[in-house]
Amino acid sequence: MVAVLTALGVLAAAYGVLMAALYPAGGFFLVWVALGAALLVAARVPRARRAICAVCLAGALVAGGLCALIFSAAATVPPSGLDALVVLGAGLRPDGTPSEALAYRLDAALDYLEDNPDTTCVVSGGQGLGETRTEADAMYDYLLDHGLPAGRVTREDRSTSTAENVRNSAELLAPAASVGIVTNDFHLYRALRIAEKSGLPGAAGLPAPSNPLYLPQSALRECAALVKDFLFGNL
Repeated sequence: MVAVLTALGVLAAAYGVLMAALYPAGGFFLVWVALGAALLVAARVPRARRAICAVCLAGALVAGGLCALIFSAAATVPPSGLDALVVLGAGLRPDGTPSEALAYRLDAALDYLEDNPDTTCVVSGGQGLGETRTEADAMYDYLLDHGLPAGRVTREDRSTSTAENVRNSAELLAPAASVGIVTNDFHLYRALRIAEKSGLPGAAGLPAPSNPLYLPQSALRECAALVKDFLFGNL
């Protein structure tokens, strides 16, 4: 037991340090560092072991259940012939081009749009903190640089959250349009739940891949966001 707790603690803390170096935004890496520290304390302090293990087990059960929902949505396949896609924005690189996560979303949209030539696309995202341009402009340029005609793309450049992405994009679409939401696999479940309440009920999901290195961080953060939304009635 001590060896297992020590190994898990070291792995969690090391992953937290890695995320601090590669993806410090938001400070969520501290969750991994704290988890690692707690497991190491459990390994070294017998009196604290039972309580810490109980809390960790309860958290793992909740996270496991939420991850099952998250990854079930990530396995969905959208129907052909949707009227429009809504590509949700994400962060930009310092040079104003799409980040890796956003490029994955745009590539997934391009694949669908190539197979469905009558489908149009809304790229949604305002200018975030530290960004030199709106995410919508960067996404628009990316799609055009990859051969998509400008007439198939509409920019929505005011949004600063997923709920705003959906609401503002819905205003640009025909009332009865069939719509697909494009976002990374770990984010799709929550995005579709938000869409149900924010103006695009019945939207299909189009999952884009994500970097496997960041997937534990992203999935755990989504679990935390789902718990927060449930507690405060946002979903």
